[in-house]
Amino acid sequence: MSQPAYMTQPLSETFERYALGLARRESLSAEAHAEMAKRRKARFLRLLEAHGIKGWPERGTLYTRELSKGCKPCLEGWASHLSVTTLCNRDCFFCFNPKPRKDVLSVHGREADSLEEAILSLKNLGVKSVGIGGGEPLLFPKRVFEILAALKKNFGPELWIDLYTNADRLTLPILKELKAAGVSGLRIDLAARAYDAAPVELAREVFSDVEIEMPAIPEDKKSVRGLMHHLDDLGVKQLILHELFASAANMDSLKKRGYQASSSGSPDFRLTWSPVAKSEETVFGHLLYALIHKFKMSVYYCSCRTQDWIAENALKNARASA
Repeated sequence: MSQPAYMTQPLSETFERYALGLARRESLSAEAHAEMAKRRKARFLRLLEAHGIKGWPERGTLYTRELSKGCKPCLEGWASHLSVTTLCNRDCFFCFNPKPRKDVLSVHGREADSLEEAILSLKNLGVKSVGIGGGEPLLFPKRVFEILAALKKNFGPELWIDLYTNADRLTLPILKELKAAGVSGLRIDLAARAYDAAPVELAREVFSDVEIEMPAIPEDKKSVRGLMHHLDDLGVKQLILHELFASAANMDSLKKRGYQASSSGSPDFRLTWSPVAKSEETVFGHLLYALIHKFKMSVYYCSCRTQDWIAENALKNARASA
C-alpha cells in the first residue's frame, strides 16, 4: 500500500501539516499578571484532585466521569478528522479554518483529490474512529452519505464515526438517515449557536450518543453553567470543552476581543497554534462545577497540550505501520 508523503517528511514539517496548517503570522500579546494566573490554576488543580478529577494533568487532559468512545482512540493516536468542506453557514469568531473558505475534501487538513484518496489516507493511519466535519458537513448531505457508505464498506461496523455539526441543518428525517447510514454519535457545537440546546433535544430522539463539543470562551462562563444543568437533564453523555486557541485564521478576531496569549503555553509545542489566556482556567471552573453538582454527564477537557500529545501519538503510529 502506498504511503502518504507526510510519513516521510521531516518531523517539524509533519507536525505543522498535522496541525491543519495553522501557522501563526504573529502572536497575541502576553497574558497580564501571568504569575497570579499560574497560582490560580495550581489552586484549581488541587481542588479538582480533591474532588476526584480523572485524567493526566501534565497533559491538560482531564475528565469528570469517563472518556467518550470516540475520544479514547483519538488520545491513543488512532483517530482522524475527515472534512467534507470548509464552507459554513456561520462565521464564528473562534473558527480556525483558513479563509477564504474552500469547498474541498480533506483528511486532517490535507486536501484529497477524491473520496478514494481520503479513504486510503485513513487506512494508512489505521484509524479506529473518524470525525466527519467541516465547515458544516450537512450543507452537503448527499456527500456525507457517500462518505458514510465508503467508510462502512472499507472499515466495517467496528469503526466509530462522529458527525460534527452546528446543528442548523438537523431535522428528524436527516437524523434517522444518519443513524441508519452508520453514524455512531453526534458532536454539536453549541458555542456556534449562542448555546441554544433545542437541536440537542431533537437529536436525543434518535441518537443515544449526543455529545457537545465546543471551545471554552471565558466571557461565556455563566451561560455555560446554566447550559450544563440543562444538558445533564437531557441525558447528554459528554460535554467536551476545548481550550480556545489562536491561529492564523482567527488571530484578528481574537485580538478585537482583547484576548491575550496564555502563560501556560508550553514552549516546546510542536503544533502551530497558541492557547488563549483564561480559557483553561474557565474549563477548570466548569470541571469543578460538574464534580460539585455530581452531574451524570461527563465533562472532558481537551487542551492544546492534549492536541500536541494526540499528534505525537498519531505520527508514531503512522510511522510504525509504514
